[in-house]
Amino acid sequence: MQKPKILFFLFSPLFTFVLFLPEGFTVDSARWHLPEGTSARLSKGKPTGVQFSPDGTQIAVGSSIGIWIYDAQTYQEIDLLTDQTRGIWSCVYSPDGTILAGGGEDGALLLWDVATGQLHATLNAHARRIVTLAFSPDGSMLASGADYEDIVQLWDVATAQHRATFIGHTEGLRAVTFSPDGRTLAGGSRDGKVRLWDVATGEHDVVHIRTPVWALAFSSDGTTLTSGDSANRIRLWDMETHQLRDSFTGHTHIVSAVAFSPEGTFLASGSGNGTIRLWDTGTGQQRRMLAAHGWHIHSLAFSPDSRTLASVGDDNTVRLWDTLQTPNTVDIQPKTVLHAHPRVVTALDFFPDGSMLVNGSEEGILRLWNAETAREQESVFTGHNGWIRAAAFLPDGIAYINRVSSEGRVHLWHVTDGAQTLLTLPDFFGTAAFSPDGRTLASTNGSNKILLWDLATGEHQTTLEGHIHWIFELAFSPDGKTLASGGGDKAVLLWDVASGQHRATLGKQERAGGRRDDVFGLAFSPDSKTLASSGAYGPIQLWDAETTERLSILRGHTGEVGALAFSPDGGSFASGSWDSTILLWDASTFRTHGPQDSPATVLKGHTKDITQLTFSPDSRTLASGSWDGTILLWEIASPPSQVPWDVNGDGVVNILDLTFIASRFGENSPDLNGDGVVNILDLTLVAQHIGE
Repeated sequence: MQKPKILFFLFSPLFTFVLFLPEGFTVDSARWHLPEGTSARLSKGKPTGVQFSPDGTQIAVGSSIGIWIYDAQTYQEIDLLTDQTRGIWSCVYSPDGTILAGGGEDGALLLWDVATGQLHATLNAHARRIVTLAFSPDGSMLASGADYEDIVQLWDVATAQHRATFIGHTEGLRAVTFSPDGRTLAGGSRDGKVRLWDVATGEHDVVHIRTPVWALAFSSDGTTLTSGDSANRIRLWDMETHQLRDSFTGHTHIVSAVAFSPEGTFLASGSGNGTIRLWDTGTGQQRRMLAAHGWHIHSLAFSPDSRTLASVGDDNTVRLWDTLQTPNTVDIQPKTVLHAHPRVVTALDFFPDGSMLVNGSEEGILRLWNAETAREQESVFTGHNGWIRAAAFLPDGIAYINRVSSEGRVHLWHVTDGAQTLLTLPDFFGTAAFSPDGRTLASTNGSNKILLWDLATGEHQTTLEGHIHWIFELAFSPDGKTLASGGGDKAVLLWDVASGQHRATLGKQERAGGRRDDVFGLAFSPDSKTLASSGAYGPIQLWDAETTERLSILRGHTGEVGALAFSPDGGSFASGSWDSTILLWDASTFRTHGPQDSPATVLKGHTKDITQLTFSPDSRTLASGSWDGTILLWEIASPPSQVPWDVNGDGVVNILDLTFIASRFGENSPDLNGDGVVNILDLTLVAQHIGE
């Protein structure tokens, strides 16, 4: 999506600054263990789990890009454990603290040496993401369970070999844990049962809860097993009789995490609404409530001295809490926010001089980064819920759009008088684009129409009608004269911005037929002459924006392609996909050569779908945003120059190029002499350069 390149101003004090990252997010940590070809990583990935090391000196945070290790006293980053290909959904230290296990989102089980940071083993453990891990008390065995899988796998830690499979559950695993004596392995499942396996024999007993079980924890003396479930209850089971001993009530949403303090006096429980409750295990009374996170609690862990409780929430933060605060209170202020990160990257752009980078995110926060140091300069909470759909930098503020309920709201922050709502977009479908000069806004509604707005006056200028299905993408040409739109009717429509007239339709419109050919990505070349379009599972199509002829197609991705960008110098073209890869193409050949069978470069580094791509003004850096919540900065080398007459791209002008030209007689590309058609004159030009 094209964004205006207008000089940014110095933010006024009227902005609300919310500094999420601790001082420990250093320049060095932004450059640790980077994927090949990148110069920096902005943000640290969505947190998924947290564990204290057995000696209490470290805190491990599982994330969408790996496991971050923090110093438990200074909160400084110590290391990042990553294989650069997968996100980590669960993590746990071995009892002696020498091994850190991570459960991959793709079902792989990874074992790291904590002292060296080296990956010790990668096991193909499950077919789905591993949501729960547990070491046996002696550290010899590791149990793993995956979401929507019915089995528990047992592994020999020393040999990294599979040891046993425990069966019995009929729906996905949510929790596994060993008893303190190591004899019993407990598993909790969506099937509403807790199964207690004898580790030596594999035989098991069943505890019927009759509602999905989300969390399990043994007391330190092994006499009690606690479960958290979808009935919002905490149940305490007597391990001698396997009968219900007690239950704690108070949560109003599912109990998604439980943890006993090491000395046994506290039980912590986390809920689907983001609250944490601390219970006195002796009396069964609630001691404190923590208004901890805005959303679902994923993980809870006590420090070895029981003084600190760590929590991970679906608001993408890790928070540390002092457990010794005054009882019978409601706390909202943690000791620190250890690990915070933006959710899905929904907007991304460089400043005109390339020194700064701004991104919008799913939770309505704008973040400003120094592109050279990779440090976050400031985070601006917009004060509104909903994804930031588009943003533009104006001389007196920053304009942004977010969706609130069924409306879209366009806001402008002014230096002198604070925030103003420029206009409200009724029945806003969620797709919008600013014109390159920042004067016009294009937005879509639920009736498959495009509305053009004057940003200076807030007035509706015109309505563009022509699509017969939802509109998923809009893009202005760099010269501001043309607007391209695409969506569920499979076609790309071109509009004259000045008159509001429909200029052309690229492809054939269809009312139905599935998502395969839906249009999700659009990008114009810097000279406005070439338009790239992409969609679900199909190739990228290149169009002549003036003649509306299809120039070529690009193949290479294995998933939906929703992010496209041309470099400002016109030499490179980047495409990003749900397959988590970015393909870099030589754009200088788009108008003179046939289909490209393979990209110039494949960039791998994200662990989830690519959502945003943008080049720096000097074309030397590509910034990519992803569902993994990170932004990667890629160093882009200029593609090798290709001889214009080498039309088949094999590196030499020969008889094959003559054959290629002859096969295209009467078409529009590759038109080497610029007369508008491939003919004998183009064949003559190639013949003159045979051997080059």
